[in-house]
Amino acid sequence: MGALRRVGYACMPLGYAAIRSPRTTVLRLATPEKLRELIQWNIGNLEETLRYNARQNFGLFRIGTQFIPFGSHPENPLAWQEEFGAELRRVGDLARSLGLRLSFHTTNYVLLNSLRESVVHAGLAEIEYQSRVLDLMGLDASHRVVVHAGIRRPEASVARARFCQALDQLSEGARRRVVIENDEKQWSADEVALTARDAGIPMVFDTLHHQVCGGAWRDRPLAEILASVFDTWCDEDGIPKVHFSSQDPAKRPGAHGDEVDPEELEAFLAQAETLGRPFDLMIEAKAKDLAVLHAAPVLARHGVRVGPQRPES
Repeated sequence: MGALRRVGYACMPLGYAAIRSPRTTVLRLATPEKLRELIQWNIGNLEETLRYNARQNFGLFRIGTQFIPFGSHPENPLAWQEEFGAELRRVGDLARSLGLRLSFHTTNYVLLNSLRESVVHAGLAEIEYQSRVLDLMGLDASHRVVVHAGIRRPEASVARARFCQALDQLSEGARRRVVIENDEKQWSADEVALTARDAGIPMVFDTLHHQVCGGAWRDRPLAEILASVFDTWCDEDGIPKVHFSSQDPAKRPGAHGDEVDPEELEAFLAQAETLGRPFDLMIEAKAKDLAVLHAAPVLARHGVRVGPQRPES
């Protein structure tokens, strides 16, 4: 078995017309009846997505943030955790039986080191909600909630300390799921690795963000960067995850392309495998699962075959 273990994509497949993005509504229409209808549909949609992923050998999947509409909102009138706990456990059992690793990724509005406490509290509530979904699914701590490092004001060291202080306000179960990612605007990989070590959490390395915001590691060999990032993961965290994408040439730096460049992917995987350490790869491309399928020849050379693995059911 090679170092590359599982490959996946985010939020919804484009190669299976029966599946859609999670359905949501606006707050003024979020009655208990409407929320029940949406959550029921979203759970069924996720279950079908996971079965499709298994048939294609996509081992990673990121659940959309609106999976439980207004799941973190204080005015949500529905006790969704109690009403849908059994159904969420069923979906989690399915994911586990199929060998799938699930995650959430908070939005850019989650700023744990914001200077506004209301923003911090809203971000913490969002992480608690996403973590609670994974808890109710019965999934272990290898199924993560990805966050960014937030703002840099008034200066990086103070912002880093505020981030760590905010993490300490999370419940123990939510905190153990948090993983931090470098971004393309403010926090480079070397700085995020320092934050991860300070906070005692693992780090996800994003290849495209690093190309745009290289920081002190801009010219450091990729294998050395990955070694430092992978060292932030311990056994109970699961194996390290990497986010891979290629630049959209027609858009701002850091914008994901529809596909991934096969030569870039080949070069990355060749360097990553020199470490001899297992890792999972999330492909972040606009074409979603289709981009993973189009990368199949490269992935196959590194031990992961994607595409139809079993008959439709």
